[in-house]
Amino acid sequence: MMKRVPPKEMALKLTKILKKQRPDPNYLKKVFEHVRREMGMKGRIIEKKKLPKLLTEEEMNRFYEAVWKTANPTHMVMIKLFLFTGLRIAELATVTLDDVDLRSLKVRIDQGKGKKDRYVPVPESFRGELTQFIKAQQKKGAHFLFESNRMDKFTTRWIREIVKKYARQAGIEKRIYPHLFRHQLFTFLTQKGILDAKIQLISGHEDRKSLAIYQDLSLADVEKEYREAMKDFPVK
Repeated sequence: MMKRVPPKEMALKLTKILKKQRPDPNYLKKVFEHVRREMGMKGRIIEKKKLPKLLTEEEMNRFYEAVWKTANPTHMVMIKLFLFTGLRIAELATVTLDDVDLRSLKVRIDQGKGKKDRYVPVPESFRGELTQFIKAQQKKGAHFLFESNRMDKFTTRWIREIVKKYARQAGIEKRIYPHLFRHQLFTFLTQKGILDAKIQLISGHEDRKSLAIYQDLSLADVEKEYREAMKDFPVK
């Protein structure tokens, strides 16, 4: 039986042949479509997805304790928003003061992933802290919810660095990154019995298979269940 050539080595061989054709991305795509067809391969290539290693309740409390000890109001509110709303990092970076509705306890996400505006609820317990923070930002003349001393909005890179810093201070060996908080929240809400279709209203996911289910739902349907569930959330 002939020994299989390693993928990288085979890629180098094919590259030498294809370079002469000066291919563009579309040309390469078509070539490999024909290769798969000639070899009788059908269906899409399915990549194996690794499940995120979620934080335990003890690790989450340890992580937030590190944030709390630093006593940086901006970082405290930012981390809580991640934990409570499951916002994507790019969405959180662009939240403005006007996007936060303190009366109805909702945050508007302007043109999130999928180019669709949506609202995400926050817990009742967060109202006071969020209100104080917003008032302080308004006095500074801020536009975005999270801004640097130079009045620039936080970059996604800077937000990642902040999260990494507190993970190190907490002594947690697991990789902690902003998107992990999103997985953490939606896993928690699922465990609390909130249906996937309702979670999608908060998450902003667009799953065509579920459209028929959640088109008839409104955010009001999930707000009560969300706030009830969040009473048991480890971080207060």
